[in-house]
Formats: sequence, C-alpha cells, structure tokens
Amino acid sequence: MKGSVWAWSSPRYCLVLIPALLLISVALAGCGSGSGNGFRLGSGSNNAILKGQYAFAYSGESNGSGFVTAAGSFTADGNGNISAGMMDIVIFGTNPAGHSSANFTGTYAVGSDNRGNAVLKGVPGCGTWQFTLTGSNHGLMSCFGLGTDPVVTASGAIDAQNSAAFTTASLTGNYVLGFGGVGSTGSVIGMAGQWTMDGAGHVTAGELDVNDSLSVLHPTNVVGTYSVGASNGRGTAQISSTFGTQNFAFYVVSGNDVKFIETDVQPTVSGEVLRQATTPFNLNGSYAFILGGVDSGLRAQAAGGIVSADGAGHLNSSQPGVLDLNDDAVTVLLGQSLTATTYSFSATGRGTTTLGNFFGMALYPAANGTVDLVEIDGNGVMSGTALAQSGTPLGTSALSGNYALNFTGTNFAILNEEDITGLLTSSGNGALSGVLDINNFGSITQGIAISPSTYTPASIAGISGYGSAPINTSAGNFNMQVYQVNSKTVLLLDVDGNNSPVPRVLTGVLQQ
Repeated sequence: MKGSVWAWSSPRYCLVLIPALLLISVALAGCGSGSGNGFRLGSGSNNAILKGQYAFAYSGESNGSGFVTAAGSFTADGNGNISAGMMDIVIFGTNPAGHSSANFTGTYAVGSDNRGNAVLKGVPGCGTWQFTLTGSNHGLMSCFGLGTDPVVTASGAIDAQNSAAFTTASLTGNYVLGFGGVGSTGSVIGMAGQWTMDGAGHVTAGELDVNDSLSVLHPTNVVGTYSVGASNGRGTAQISSTFGTQNFAFYVVSGNDVKFIETDVQPTVSGEVLRQATTPFNLNGSYAFILGGVDSGLRAQAAGGIVSADGAGHLNSSQPGVLDLNDDAVTVLLGQSLTATTYSFSATGRGTTTLGNFFGMALYPAANGTVDLVEIDGNGVMSGTALAQSGTPLGTSALSGNYALNFTGTNFAILNEEDITGLLTSSGNGALSGVLDINNFGSITQGIAISPSTYTPASIAGISGYGSAPINTSAGNFNMQVYQVNSKTVLLLDVDGNNSPVPRVLTGVLQQ
C-alpha cells in the first residue's frame, strides 16, 4: 500500500484517512519505557541498504493546527548521510497557513532488522523520522516530530525514484488518483478519479468523484497542465474542473507512480497518481479492502473486509463477502456479511458499486491491481483502496517471515493521532513477534517488544485471508482484524471499541 492516514484533535471528530501508501501502500495510552520523549539514531549497521534517490510523502496531525501533509525527495549515500533534500509541505490552520518548500540535509541510521531513523536539518516540518524498510526500494515511515517541530505525528512511505522518468514526456497515458485532506469548508475531503497526460504538458479527458464534507460532486471535463523539470523529479500541475482550480507540486517515483501534494491553502489534498488499468475495465476474483474517514457526524470511522467479483458485473454472488466496521470506537461490527450486489464501469474506467448496506462507492482501477475507492452516498466521507488477492488459499502459512508495519489513526485515550512503525515476524504457523516504534502524539517510544501474539484465520466458507490478530505489548494490546492480500501484503483494522482499555480507530499495513 502507498500513502498517509491522519486524524485531527477535535474531540471524537477525527479523521482516519487512507493514504495512497497503502496501494503499493492507534495506539497506546502510556506507551511504556523505551526512550520516553527522547529520540535516538540506531546502530547504522545496515546503512548501505538505503542508497540512491528517493521520493517520500506523509500526512498527519500538527500540534494545535490540524492537518499536515508533505512530499519531497532526497539522496542517501549508503553511509548515513542525506543530501539534496527538498520538500513541499502544507500545514493547515497555522498563522500564516499554507504551503512552503525547503531544502534539507540530514543523517540516518538503519539497523540489521531494517528499522531505521533520520534526523533532518532545514525542514519546516517534521525533522525526525522513524521507518522500516522492506528493501532498498521501499519503506514505511512515521514522523516523530519533536521540540519546536510544528508536525507532531504523521505516516507515509519512502520509494526509490527512477531518474529516467524525470521528464514531462515520461508522464504519458491514462492515470487514476486517490487524494484526501481538508476540503473547502475546512472539514474532511476525499477524491478519486482519472485523467490523461499527453507527455507534452497537458491533462485531458479527466473526471473526479469529490466528497467534500458529505457534499458529493462528480466533476467531468477535468483539464490542466503539468511539467517536470527538476533533477529530483519535482514537477508542478494545475488541474481545473467544476470543483475548482487546484495547484499541485509532485514528485515522480516512476512513469507509473507519482506523489502529489496540493499547494493551495484550502482545500488541500495529497495522494498518489498511478497508471490506469487497461481496457476492458472489470473486477474478477477476490479483493481485500481498507477504508478510512468519517461518518455522517464527521466522527472517525474505518472499515475493512474482503469481497469477490465474478467478472460479469456481480459482487459476492458466488462467494460471500465480509466487512468489519469501527465507527468512532462506539459501534464496532465484526464479520458482517456482504450480500450480493452489482458493479459497473464506464468506458473511461469509472466504476460504481455498494458494499452491502454500508457504503456506496466510486472505484477506479490501477494497472498494478489496486482500486482507488471513495464514498459517494452522502452518508460519510470514506476513501481507501482494494487490492486483488493472489496465492489463495491464504492463511497462517502464507503469513511467514519479516514484515514492515505501519499503524495510524485516532487514539481516543488522548483524543489525538498516533503513528507506529516497526517490524512484525510471523512464524508461518500463527505465532507473531516483533518490535514497535511509537509516536503517541509527541510521546516517543522506540523499540517496544511485541509479546507472544497469534494470528487466527476465521472459518468462513469461501473467504480466504480473513482473521484476527491481537498484537500484544507490555504497554497494551491492539485488537487487529486481518485482510491478507497475498503472502507479501496484509491490511489491518483496529477494532478496539469503548469497552477496550484504549479505544481507537486505526488502520494498518504489513509489507514483507
């Protein structure tokens, strides 16, 4: 999965936003000992794994001001030094509010378990990062902003860049997008859509589904301009529709993947632009999905599940579907059966469907097997992604080895966001262990051990890769629902409600 999840601290009116990082890509009250509110670099024994040019993006919550989002690029030398860093950052609600950009340098350390951290100089936002790498090309990160940093906590991803794609001509063809952030009224917005980039700087033939704080629009005739000219893959774009004109900075990962950040004061959104699936547009097989956002009262809400498609316009007709819901940590529903329904696609690649009686969705499929989702029924602002399952039957044996993890969302014990990265090790027979690095809205704990924990698949006929995995630590537990995509990627939903020691609305991902 690619992208960012965030929440802001208006009591119980908090957003859980699924990032594009969930396409590739909370929390504990009183997180125990570890490093307390300090921050330390690791051993650096595996620094060579992080070498080259990387794009990054994150979104989260800033101290006292609400939504924060950033995107940028940096070069790592394999010896613990960061140079040629540049970022665009938007901090909503500050005075003055809005966009700024900066160049930065820094140092980093990666340990033998691929957990690492970085200290940056010159950034206008988060100057300390905690991350876990899946390899030399990708990692999941949390912002561990400390001291005078305006950014307190956030989550995102780091991806190796292909410098051969740092030209306007490299962005050619049809693309889909999934964006989220702060809308025109200062509340929650989710967007998904598609457009064409002609390689000569023109955006044409686009359409968007926009859910701006429960106000649902479907602008068509989306047009614009774009250009890429920087040696770090940075570009700019201006996109116009009936929703308005939006200005963006973006950072190219490849010709198939671009990290976008809106540079307007309001609305301001961010997310991923991915190459669109080829025609004919369809769904076929089973899909794990995760959604985050707010309900009709603008209270934090998240959902996850598994659906099946027959390739002929029907969902859950020959195999059942299942959905779990955590609404404001007040209503927690597990194992809800998703009845048979239909889906359809237009010639442009826009699809529509319903997930049982819960959500009416617009969907846009990408070439990498993922589907961008946004709610269009007016009953909430939910967005996220569905990923095609493979390697079925899935279960304990398909969850084996070491996984980078990211959890992010709202911790109701502190009424703020919490972000977690770390390492989870699965034995292949259900036994789980590992270590977590936690930012509890500015209370930092590095290296807290996962106590013996267990993944237990559910016994539901026709559904593979669905189960539960309470993640236990000395400071508290995360009651996670599990949606396996394949042996390398797993989606997670925390279902700790008000009867739990720490109520949360949280989503997560594991990547091998």
